[in-house]
Amino acid sequence: MDLDGLDGATSPFITLDACDGDLVGFLFPALEASYAGDSKPWTDALKAHPRVEKRLLEQGIESPTDRSSIAWDDPTLLFTSTVALTSEGRAVPLGDGKARERIGRFPHGDGSPITYMIEFMRPNNRGAAITHRMGLEEILALLTQLNSGLSDQHVGHHRYNQGKAGLDIRGYLTADQVASLRLGLAGRGWSVTADEPIDGGMRDASKNLIAVLRAAERRNVGVFLRSHS
Repeated sequence: MDLDGLDGATSPFITLDACDGDLVGFLFPALEASYAGDSKPWTDALKAHPRVEKRLLEQGIESPTDRSSIAWDDPTLLFTSTVALTSEGRAVPLGDGKARERIGRFPHGDGSPITYMIEFMRPNNRGAAITHRMGLEEILALLTQLNSGLSDQHVGHHRYNQGKAGLDIRGYLTADQVASLRLGLAGRGWSVTADEPIDGGMRDASKNLIAVLRAAERRNVGVFLRSHS
């Protein structure tokens, strides 16, 4: 597997990578159990998903079903097992790269446009009679899972944020959640607070995120959010 193309020609602070989000949700509790001393869930997980075992064998792991024999840390193992790859073994690209780079270089706070969106979103009370739209609470829940679903405030530790070579996986979405969030952001269930510090910042952040989510939706993949120091 060749991961050189994950970030294109640059290494922005934040990147969105295509992944199998359902598989992330399946492997994550198995990794947690292994860390706590119970390796059986990991063995069972790989028996249920032989393609993961095959991928790890191809990466030189001699006994993929035995977590204790794998020297990789949890974020490296989770990322390698679930990142979406082309038939040539390269990371599946999401869009043409322009939106991804603008997301990666967002000039506020911790560098994440999703953090910015969470902070400066408010409900859109206009057109309240429209009941089928996604409300702000659901939009924020999906943004939060993407932005920090694998961080301390949600999993109780920083292990997925402290991988070797600086690998920091903040959160992820499944393919279904990608589609839901894209629809929610494109709808009228949210607006912008009056104290937004960057003129047009929410507009740009949401536009670029929607572009990447739409690309992921077309490929029927989930997304990881990674942070780079």
